[in-house]
Amino acid sequence: MQYEAICDHICDDIAAVLLEMKPATRIAAYAAARATRDIADAFHHAAGDPASSRWREALGSLERFLDYSKRSPNVLNSTPLRELTAFVEENVDLLTAA
Repeated sequence: MQYEAICDHICDDIAAVLLEMKPATRIAAYAAARATRDIADAFHHAAGDPASSRWREALGSLERFLDYSKRSPNVLNSTPLRELTAFVEENVDLLTAA
């Protein structure tokens, strides 16, 4: 249940960042959809297993979305963007340690 709540929060943050982008390009929307799908897949199938390739794929997708997001000045100081960036930074460290 805890993993589900965390997954929902991350997916909500992705949606919030996408909505704050003005304009949100098709590429950014695709990156958001891909990151959402990959994060959900990682949480549902590989939660607690940082060695899983699903986590690497999920973090890679989320990083690509963040790269597009950071190009929009409307998003740069948003709380959801900071939370997503912190999530990636924390988990990339865990993946490299595994």
